[in-house]
Amino acid sequence: MGAVLAALGLCAGCAAPAPVVQAAASEASSAEGSSHTPRRPDGVVLEPATAMPSAATEAEARGVVTLRPTLSAEAVQACVEELLDAWQHGSLDALMALLAPDAGPLEGRARGPSTLIESFRQRLRAHEYKHLEGIELARVDRVEHYTWSELAGPESAGAQGSARTPARPEGMRPDEIYVRIPLEVSQVAGEKFFEPTIVLLLRAEHARARITVYGEIP
Repeated sequence: MGAVLAALGLCAGCAAPAPVVQAAASEASSAEGSSHTPRRPDGVVLEPATAMPSAATEAEARGVVTLRPTLSAEAVQACVEELLDAWQHGSLDALMALLAPDAGPLEGRARGPSTLIESFRQRLRAHEYKHLEGIELARVDRVEHYTWSELAGPESAGAQGSARTPARPEGMRPDEIYVRIPLEVSQVAGEKFFEPTIVLLLRAEHARARITVYGEIP
């Protein structure tokens, strides 16, 4: 009986290490497999960008709005001075530099910048604008400028509106500034260079005022 128990104990002692060897082999196999199969990151859900409203210079205090930068009085004055200086020097390049990419004439802004530039070119060929150098064409204190909401309502292109509350030019956009420049001098020695009043629509472009509409009215 003692011999039988001793034999069973010997067998049990020989069989016990087997699971350890098997587990170690399993771990080695797993480690080897992990070295060849890189771990992939968890999936990420991408949400579409939130649609933003159209930009404006003014808006009611509710919801989400996008505001364009407005033009200061100094920026408007600087643009007016550059415009008059460009005319006095007869410089087409200087006039073109003041135009926004979508600029157009007052009588039809949809005609685009090429029409406006061609009219400038023809006028510079027809008249010697350099004769205006040194002349004060306009007084800064008489230049008027209005935001879209300050104007009285739509008007036909070219009309002046009332002296107290100008009418809003047809096609004016909320992010534009309406400017009227009464000229002190529009002709010299019988030669007419301008109509009595220059009319502009201006918009902020890279923190500077740029002309989106140019025209002259009686």
